[in-house]
Amino acid sequence: MKMNKKIISGLAALVLSVSGLYIIDQDKETTSTLKTEQIAIELVRTIDGDTLVFNENGAEKRLRLLLIDTPESSKTKTGSAQPYGIEAKEFLANYLKEKNLSIEYDPAHEKIDNYERVLAYLYADGELVQEVMVEEGLARVGYENGNEIYLEELEEAEQKASTVQVNIWSIEGYVGDYGFNK
Repeated sequence: MKMNKKIISGLAALVLSVSGLYIIDQDKETTSTLKTEQIAIELVRTIDGDTLVFNENGAEKRLRLLLIDTPESSKTKTGSAQPYGIEAKEFLANYLKEKNLSIEYDPAHEKIDNYERVLAYLYADGELVQEVMVEEGLARVGYENGNEIYLEELEEAEQKASTVQVNIWSIEGYVGDYGFNK
């Protein structure tokens, strides 16, 4: 009887230690598959459909939404607002209202561009804003190097919007490889 208790105790200890290692190993996998850290921000104002001003720890900064391009909403660069430019700006401004915002940098991309704008992903209540803009047909995927962490998701959203010809995709030949054909 004592021998059976020792065997059973030994087997129980072995099972517990193996399952404990499995749980620890699963935790390691979960941690390593996380993307990157998100940083809380406050919206100051929306400039256009892919650019805004935000406040981070008391400092105002300009944010260029990484991996998307929207039509111009003002006439500064193009002489007049491009089709769906004003709609993209208004959609973004309304979509971000009353939401908790955060940004996430992409390790495969620079953090600041030549115009001193922060380049990052934007989240509103945990949802990737770039993906929403692309799904709505108000942005195209652009300025990628091929290694970004959300590129595939954005390209899939773009393909869906293009297929149903929503907004920017409703004008034949409007969306180009490097912007919008006025």
